[in-house]
Amino acid sequence: MADLSAQVEAFLRNALAAKKLEDRLIKQALRDLRTTLVAVERAVGSSGALAVGPGRERIIASIVEAVGNSVQDSFGVPQLAAMQEALAPFVERQLEFARRMVTMAGGELTSEGAVQLTPAQVNRLVNDAVVGGKTLSTQLTATLPAAVADRVERYIRLGLSDLGGEVFRTYEDAVVRTTENNVEAIIRTGVQEVGNAAQQAIYEFETDPAWLGPDGLVWTAVLDSSVCPICLKLDGKRFPASYRKASVHPQCRCYLIPWKWRNETMTNPDGTTEPTRRPAEGDNGEQALSFKAAAKTWVQDNPETAQAIFGKKLGQRLVDGEISFDKAVKQWSAPKAAT
Repeated sequence: MADLSAQVEAFLRNALAAKKLEDRLIKQALRDLRTTLVAVERAVGSSGALAVGPGRERIIASIVEAVGNSVQDSFGVPQLAAMQEALAPFVERQLEFARRMVTMAGGELTSEGAVQLTPAQVNRLVNDAVVGGKTLSTQLTATLPAAVADRVERYIRLGLSDLGGEVFRTYEDAVVRTTENNVEAIIRTGVQEVGNAAQQAIYEFETDPAWLGPDGLVWTAVLDSSVCPICLKLDGKRFPASYRKASVHPQCRCYLIPWKWRNETMTNPDGTTEPTRRPAEGDNGEQALSFKAAAKTWVQDNPETAQAIFGKKLGQRLVDGEISFDKAVKQWSAPKAAT
């Protein structure tokens, strides 16, 4: 069994790599979304729908339908294809990560290699990821276009008035900002769910069932100030390997991991054993796993590796406590300025 430090490092590296992928996908998606919504704004402005006059209702109906189709064709469908392409190598990395999770916890892969996904299966895994109660495919190609069309219609009808207690001062307020928030939530949740689904395939089809046990997976929330009450309540609940996890809300950061990885006694680098005391109060008097707290301790105990991950200067600031873990992650994942 690997020592606790190695397990935290593996988890940290995987989480940071996933975040960098999310940030890259979001940056490109928002750029493409802006292009689409600028075209929509021009179409609305030239349609005559903003002016009161005969035939306005017919114009509004036609422009709203056109907006939905435009967002679907120029953003939703291409964005789904882009995510399928970007997440194919990500899925492979998550399969390997899950295999490593099992072996690091002392488990055995009795059917190693059984999970071999074809490109079509990977695409289906991406399409079927549940985001906000709907599949990722539905969110991008149907729900989001319909939401933009609805916002455009409300923008046209309300204009600069405050009917219904809402003030739409600009197209930016009425349509763009809210849609950008939607897209970011969809992508972050989608990446998380695709990763979870890939990992669970290893637990279900490759891991020794006798080692894993009938309820061998445990819901593990990231316990920080942003954790929601639902995820907090679910933290520590156990599930069978066949359970299909679905995010209970957008941007859920919870994992299903082997119960023994989280609960069995682990070995420290000096050879001493350490029970899995978890550094935040949680379920039924048992301490709850706080990844951020565990990572902070790991950084202090492993300064050289922290510098290798975050870079020498940022890593040293993190080790010295000059910067919080959250800020270090944000700086680490921020686009580098051109020189």
